[in-house]
Amino acid sequence: MYIIVVGLGGIGRNLVYLATQNRHNVVVIDKNPDRCRDIAGKYDVITLVGDATTRSVLEDAGIDRADSLITTTSDDAANLMTVLVASDLGVKNIVSVVNDQDHTDMFKRAGVNVQENPDLAVAQQLYGAMQRPKNIKDVIRIGDGKAEIFEVAVTNMSAVVGKALSQLSLQGEGLVVAIERNGKIIVPRGDTKILAGDKVTIFAQSRFVNKMVSMFA
Repeated sequence: MYIIVVGLGGIGRNLVYLATQNRHNVVVIDKNPDRCRDIAGKYDVITLVGDATTRSVLEDAGIDRADSLITTTSDDAANLMTVLVASDLGVKNIVSVVNDQDHTDMFKRAGVNVQENPDLAVAQQLYGAMQRPKNIKDVIRIGDGKAEIFEVAVTNMSAVVGKALSQLSLQGEGLVVAIERNGKIIVPRGDTKILAGDKVTIFAQSRFVNKMVSMFA
């Protein structure tokens, strides 16, 4: 893929790392020449010092052959201007960080795949981790936090050990979507039994998460 990354803050730099690790062609745009020199010295990328809100800079970046453009700056106005120009130039896959939640609808109306304030997302994850038992990991919140996907380790003391999924009283409150056992992934069926040491991935409405943890942990 040919990817244009706008902004070389923490998010942009990590995106460059991931994209180059996966052997994509990457062009980065940033107004700061020091940031551009630094990233060029670490990764096999093309760098442009300039303002990505201007058509000429995006054209210099090869926007006509870009598969994706990702804006990561802390300035929502600049991000929005960039994605509007990119859209006008025909880029099909456009992703942008949105720093202020009040601006989300504007980006969505522009046809952008929106990733809301990363600092807020991290804070929400930390707050959720603080509230959850320590044996829960990899929590993903979906549907504005109304549901969660999480992994819980089954202990020897768990009431579900030795039972088949069909024997459990989940009552539509949770769904076991995967089991990791001895390094292998099992797609569970009704007759699949839960064993001590299993790592069980569960989908549940947020209000039932603690109940699911009490059942499996």
